[in-house]
Amino acid sequence: MTTKVHLACDGQGRPLAILLTPGQRHDSVCARPLLKRIRVPRIGPGRPRRRPDQVIADKAYSSRGFRAYLRRRGIAHTIPEKADWL
Repeated sequence: MTTKVHLACDGQGRPLAILLTPGQRHDSVCARPLLKRIRVPRIGPGRPRRRPDQVIADKAYSSRGFRAYLRRRGIAHTIPEKADWL
């Protein structure tokens, strides 16, 4: 059995959230739970930031459901589309 490490980072490569899953689990299924783990403390008063400005991911995270989720939350995304969707 294998394990996958899903990691959300900021623009400078600093980790924001991590999620370990079984190796046979598809990446697009893990994308939402990974984004829900993001908590960036604010300087001064206020709740932690939980919504990224943009998501950049590889083709493994490309699914219509995940793209719709990002659009509903107002998150810009750069995710290549799979060739079999065309």
